[in-house]
Amino acid sequence: MISLEAIDKAKHIVILTNSNSFADASALYTHILRLHKKVSIVSESQTIDNGLSFLPWFDKLRDIIPSSADLAIDLDLETESLYNLFKLNDITINTKMATALYAGLLQRFDGFISSDVNGTIFADVSELIQQGADYKLCNKSIMNRVSLSTLRLKAIMLSSMILTDASKTAQFVISDDDLKSSGADMSEACEIIKEALSLPYVEKAILKNNDNEVLKLINKEI
Repeated sequence: MISLEAIDKAKHIVILTNSNSFADASALYTHILRLHKKVSIVSESQTIDNGLSFLPWFDKLRDIIPSSADLAIDLDLETESLYNLFKLNDITINTKMATALYAGLLQRFDGFISSDVNGTIFADVSELIQQGADYKLCNKSIMNRVSLSTLRLKAIMLSSMILTDASKTAQFVISDDDLKSSGADMSEACEIIKEALSLPYVEKAILKNNDNEVLKLINKEI
């Protein structure tokens, strides 16, 4: 949970982020900058997806926590919770923050086609667009971007896909060599198997390793 009081008291704040939370981190970074505080944005465990480079402050990313930091914020909340925190505390949303928050919602709800989407989310989206969110840039950058590594890995995975259980289950097998040769990572593999759920009759997609261990299982949303 983010404590605005702790932020007010701190001299140097570090925001810990990853590819899933970078959009939120970007919005929070903007807010803290407006407080004239020293702030750093850090990803220790993984490289942030370059597809998010269109968002504000991507060029400020670091991979080491500065020793001078006296407050670390690990972003473990969802975008809508961060947006509500800003609204409840009358924090003005500028264009940079609106764009980042819109991008976070776009990621979280799979381009707003997820079954979790409700009227409140669409109301938030409408507000963010009115507040200056560059929604066209977000849509183009997040929804229409495919990396070369993903295409390479997709070719490998689709060539070995099999259908079982009367075509209700799509099974994929992936190895470390597949990831190395394509330049992709496991998160890309997990996204690729989702596409099998659009096939007729397929209700479940499973990703396994060479030892037949299940790495990811996705069921079609009804």
